[in-house]
Amino acid sequence: MEKIYAGVGRCKCSFWFAVAHDILGVLIMMVGVFGGLIIHDLFIYAGAIIIFLSLIWWVFWYAGNIDVPPEELEDDVGKMKLKNRGISQVVRRASSRIRSSFR
Repeated sequence: MEKIYAGVGRCKCSFWFAVAHDILGVLIMMVGVFGGLIIHDLFIYAGAIIIFLSLIWWVFWYAGNIDVPPEELEDDVGKMKLKNRGISQVVRRASSRIRSSFR
């Protein structure tokens, strides 16, 4: 039986990091807009960069909440070896010939 995740899902840490970076970026940007400082443009750009970098946390949160059914999690590594057996042998022989020519 699968565990049901309510609310923000399984990746709560990534979610809260993303929210914190968004809030921090907006606060820094608002200080630049309304603060009346000489270096206001630095605060505006820094806030925008922090908001942009929070997209990393949002992608982590989204990717961590993707559910894949167990039947799609088959081990297909063995299937590829059987399917491309002739090609892999040809490549292996060519590689060994090239390697032996350099020795």
